[in-house]
Amino acid sequence: MWSWNNATTPMTDKAEMFTVKQFGEKRGYKRLAEGNFESHKDEGWQFTAIAKMVLGGIGGYRVQAGHLTIYMLLLGVVDNETAKRLSEKMIYCDKHGANRHAFVCQHLMNGAEGKGFEEAFPTEKGMELGEEDDFQAWCDQCEEVRVKLDGWNDESMEFANIKLVCEDCYFIIKEKNLIQ
Repeated sequence: MWSWNNATTPMTDKAEMFTVKQFGEKRGYKRLAEGNFESHKDEGWQFTAIAKMVLGGIGGYRVQAGHLTIYMLLLGVVDNETAKRLSEKMIYCDKHGANRHAFVCQHLMNGAEGKGFEEAFPTEKGMELGEEDDFQAWCDQCEEVRVKLDGWNDESMEFANIKLVCEDCYFIIKEKNLIQ
């Protein structure tokens, strides 16, 4: 499966791969334009090489994750400081693997539905975040307490009891709790 066809891959991680898809469509290379198909491991290296030719980059990398073989195109080098900053925004989720972190109130946890969903700012899955930004949300009940207590303070934070989740969990929670 090409990353551009994978719903769980954040848009920021797959955006450039649409160029490879367009390259395949223009030239009639069916497997560059199809999202998902059977292939052999040698073909994975060939597709990685084609992506490198189209996008540039410094090389490729292959990872075995259970029954999946994942090929990655390395587009550049990241310095240690940037890598550390990026890794600090990541967590490991039992359901979704390595992912960016997000924060929600305790009332939105454990399959909650219809509780309302207030965000620090409008969000969408895979969006670029500023260096100081995180996905943050709380339920309608927490919003009432926050407003009553004139903002976030020790008492409103204690009521919210903020929990850490991954980005994928955050957007599942958002979908279940948005009230139209």
